[in-house]
Amino acid sequence: MKNKNPRIIDLLKTCGGAQGWIKSAVKQILEYCNRILEKFIKNNENPQIIGLLRAYGAQEWIKPAIKQALEYCDEVIVSVGAYVSVLEKFEDSAYELCKKYPEITLVAHSTSEKYMSIEHETLNEMLKKSRLYSVGNWIWILDVDEFYPKSAYRKIKSAIKSNNYDYITVEEKLFFINMQHFLKGSHAKLFKIRPLHMLPFYRFKPVQHWSGKFRKNYILSQEDGMFHYSLLTNPHIRKVRWENEYPDSKQTRWLDKIYRNYDLDNEDYWIEKNFKLSGIKSPWFSEEFQPDENGRLFKYEGQHPKFIEETELPKIPDFRKKYRFE
Repeated sequence: MKNKNPRIIDLLKTCGGAQGWIKSAVKQILEYCNRILEKFIKNNENPQIIGLLRAYGAQEWIKPAIKQALEYCDEVIVSVGAYVSVLEKFEDSAYELCKKYPEITLVAHSTSEKYMSIEHETLNEMLKKSRLYSVGNWIWILDVDEFYPKSAYRKIKSAIKSNNYDYITVEEKLFFINMQHFLKGSHAKLFKIRPLHMLPFYRFKPVQHWSGKFRKNYILSQEDGMFHYSLLTNPHIRKVRWENEYPDSKQTRWLDKIYRNYDLDNEDYWIEKNFKLSGIKSPWFSEEFQPDENGRLFKYEGQHPKFIEETELPKIPDFRKKYRFE
């Protein structure tokens, strides 16, 4: 079979390059508009925080998550529900528990066949219900399995009031099997509302990205960072979601072959097994979260955030057994 006409190939490359250039130019123009508008807007001397909390199939976690959000945020908006139809079978009492908190705003969620395509839409729908959505205020994504010590809140509040930052990245501990073992990671979790964010189309976009060009980032260090319990929530939900979103993928194979069987007393064996499966020396399947220099989990023996310490969750030795994921 003959090769395609080289002139056509060159034309396609030129169009692709032009498209990328146009996108880049538009971003630069929008950022320039933001900066100009900010010069005419008086700095918010007391910026407020809008907490966005999403949950599903997490009835053990919803109460402490709401308590945390109410203590740290000036407004709390909660969305509870299966974002994809295949998860509807995991419905629990989380939504009913939310009704006991009149201080929060409950928002109906959309449902799609793919989680990644609906996540940003849910966040934008939540923002539509906010009474504090205005330039200079901040958005804090507080998912049901993400918790912070009081020291984190103090530093976040100080960074926000300084008016020197556009967003905040938090370093985190991703707990693995129980609350004594973790991997390290980091994610952007707080975002400043800038002038162009008042436009409905200029907010969250796939996947959970806040629109705009970030300039000034405050990093909340590991010492004060997030306690992330995502892997300690119901693994059956994760398995169904991943099978729906990434059929026959590295993620689903890792969940079944490594996480389901991982032995904390024989880590090196399972790290080697995972290396053969995922190609990295780690208990995790990608480089998104980092182990120690030997590929093993870090160990944690300190206190967890007070909202978690007030529950029975820290006493669970293996969350896989709790959910019968063995």
